[in-house]
Amino acid sequence: MGQAEQAKNDCPMHEQNTILASNQKDNVVEIEKEKTLALINAWEENEKAKAQTKAYRELCSIEAWENNMKTTIESDLKKMEEKLEVEKAEYSKRLKKKIPEIKKIAEAKREKIEKQKEEESINLGKMSEKLNITPNAYPPKTKTCGCF
Repeated sequence: MGQAEQAKNDCPMHEQNTILASNQKDNVVEIEKEKTLALINAWEENEKAKAQTKAYRELCSIEAWENNMKTTIESDLKKMEEKLEVEKAEYSKRLKKKIPEIKKIAEAKREKIEKQKEEESINLGKMSEKLNITPNAYPPKTKTCGCF
């Protein structure tokens, strides 16, 4: 048997079979490596896609929240502006109602001053008549010395 095996080992066919078997094993190992690398790459791409999708969803959520907050604030601002316009109109009405009252008060003050002016004029006329009657009464005699 030893010779038979040695003869087999020396046979070029056996060498081819061994080389083929070894090439097939190498090919199988190479194919398994490529398959594993392909699975790893596919898994990596899948995880990247998941991360991108998650980030996109979160960005969309943030944008929706921002738009909602802007809309709320703009709505509140519009309500405030409308309220201020109403208050401005009411205040303007109240002030416009005061204008005639102010005119009445000013007219009353003018009449009072005119009346005082007329009274002073009458008083000055009376005084002037008295002074014309007694010319020596005006100017009043003043003392030359404060003690005499």
